[in-house]
Amino acid sequence: MKFFLRFLLTFLFLIYPLLSEEVITTKKEEPDGYYGLKLGAIITPTASIRIRDKASNTTDLSPSDKSGFSMPWTLFSISKEWDEMGIKAEFWGEILRNDALTNDTQAGTGNKSNPYVFLVRRANLTKSFELGNSKHQIQFGMFELPHMFSVWSGNYDWRYFDKSPLESLGFARDPVDLGINYMFRWKSFSVQTAVVNGEGYRNVQNTTNTGYDVMGKIGWDPTWSDHLKTGIHLLGRASNAFGYASDECREGRTKCLPEDGNPNTRRQGPVSLNQEQVVALESHLLWKETINLGLGGMFKKQLGGTIVDRMNPNQAGTMIPESTGRGAYVWLGIGNGIIRLVARGEMATGGPNPGLVATETVEREPWVRFQPGSLEPRYSDQSYYRLRQLFAEWIFTPTTRFALGYTEVRSFDTKGDPNKWYVDSTGDASNRVEYIEQFSKPVTFPISEYGRLDRSLVLKATASF
Repeated sequence: MKFFLRFLLTFLFLIYPLLSEEVITTKKEEPDGYYGLKLGAIITPTASIRIRDKASNTTDLSPSDKSGFSMPWTLFSISKEWDEMGIKAEFWGEILRNDALTNDTQAGTGNKSNPYVFLVRRANLTKSFELGNSKHQIQFGMFELPHMFSVWSGNYDWRYFDKSPLESLGFARDPVDLGINYMFRWKSFSVQTAVVNGEGYRNVQNTTNTGYDVMGKIGWDPTWSDHLKTGIHLLGRASNAFGYASDECREGRTKCLPEDGNPNTRRQGPVSLNQEQVVALESHLLWKETINLGLGGMFKKQLGGTIVDRMNPNQAGTMIPESTGRGAYVWLGIGNGIIRLVARGEMATGGPNPGLVATETVEREPWVRFQPGSLEPRYSDQSYYRLRQLFAEWIFTPTTRFALGYTEVRSFDTKGDPNKWYVDSTGDASNRVEYIEQFSKPVTFPISEYGRLDRSLVLKATASF
């Protein structure tokens, strides 16, 4: 917090001599700061208690935000508008746990502590103009991606409690990225399209791929009356769509093919192994302050290809089949403007952690079971997860809210069976392979099997100003 205050004071001190007007000015019948810089902030203090019981044996002593006090979403904003020119400049900072950026901390594979760090969340210039009855905006820099529209438009109103559904499912790597963004609105229709790096605002370009992502959104948001609003939005994303290097999928060059440590191989795959396509559909209904309903779904395709060894050109390549994944979600908020009850459900392929994964391949049952040379029956990937949330919200003021709720994640493995925890008699974690092997050979410490169910009680608050 001291660093944050020092940063703010230093920033204001440095820019003061450069401006011909006051940083924050007032004028009769106009709000404070109307002609100067606008400052804002969002803070979200959180307290989480992870439910541990004998049935699941979930001790999980690793450092994380799943238990204890934390600040998962804290933002600070500065913006400046030149109304006569239709230009706006904005800067948003985010206070973030350092383990979200690196594995060097105790929450990853390292031994460093986990301090909070200050990260740039937004930094862009926006040009706005009108042509007839249509409105246009062009953004250049670091901005929110199209799938975040439900958060900033107020449709999904609980970002402080948890990520929005399209974030959770993984429509894009991050909610923010660097690039250029165009928005168009005419009456109830809107269009947004963006070209971005694709790695997200927390990564350097070319770490995942060398090209650019293209994404867009088409929306229809009619207002039927002062109390009833609805909307439907179609979104799409193509990763690594253009600008890529034809040989970017060489071993060790990007995350497409990791280094295998064998000096006698030079593996390479086609660019398609580093491309995915995502389509999502979301609808919402708002009636007064009483009902907030949202429904949506997402489909993801990971393209395939053949990996070859350039040092062994006569050797048969390894075929990576095309894979797909799908998910759906719903939220419902019911209240009276002071108290709201909110329920949310999400289901998608993948797991055990939330996030849609393309697990289903063109190998379908029953054909996959009868492949020549198979030593045991094979099945297509059946893994998926279910997320459920239920919480009560107290709207203290329009900008200050409190929520107390329950969240759980249940996941299923590749065979469609519930995921399990494996713990030996000393209390150390084990795995399924060692659990099965103990029945065919003697072991020193017997291993037990427990059902896996991640559950938490959460108290959250948010204040914006």
